[in-house]
Amino acid sequence: MILKWDGTFWAAQAISTTAALYGIWGSDVNHIWAVGTSSVMANWNGTTWAVHVSPVTPNFYSAGGTSASNVWAVGDTGTILNWNGTSWVNQTLVASSWLHDVWAVDPNNVWAVGDLGKIAKWNGTAWVDQVGVTSQPLRGVWGSDANNVWAVGKLGAIEKWNGTTWTVQASGTTQTLWDVWGTGASNVWAVGESGTILKYNP
Repeated sequence: MILKWDGTFWAAQAISTTAALYGIWGSDVNHIWAVGTSSVMANWNGTTWAVHVSPVTPNFYSAGGTSASNVWAVGDTGTILNWNGTSWVNQTLVASSWLHDVWAVDPNNVWAVGDLGKIAKWNGTAWVDQVGVTSQPLRGVWGSDANNVWAVGKLGAIEKWNGTTWTVQASGTTQTLWDVWGTGASNVWAVGESGTILKYNP
């Protein structure tokens, strides 16, 4: 299922798959990717959705990128793929942990998070594991810039990257947090189970 908002209503989009879709990201109105189960990777070209064949066969949970020719998708068993504008290229696995979310600030600063507190960073050349501060599964990652990045997850886990290290943030909840987003380093929101909504107060 894919829905599109036209300014007034949500309307279902035609797509040739019945797979569950978990992640979506776009660089502009003519370049949008949706990813999901059964290795589905679908692309919107401004007119129609086309389903692509993945070079590997995991379930995908998130997509993110910096441009129409630099898109990342993450999923089962540490799978990471990169779209270079022409094809999806399989990246070296950084872990066996399932990866649940990916976020990029620029081509040299991309983060992926997942089970067992896994955090990996793309530095423009390779994926490198980072030392996090929780072993809880991480579900969402977002940042305002390369020196202000948040990761959220199970039992209210929140940690923040300051450009050098990850540190624990007090969330005040034990509810699992599923996503994080903001407009700047002083305006960040996290959402989770049981209607939990948190706002960062620096």
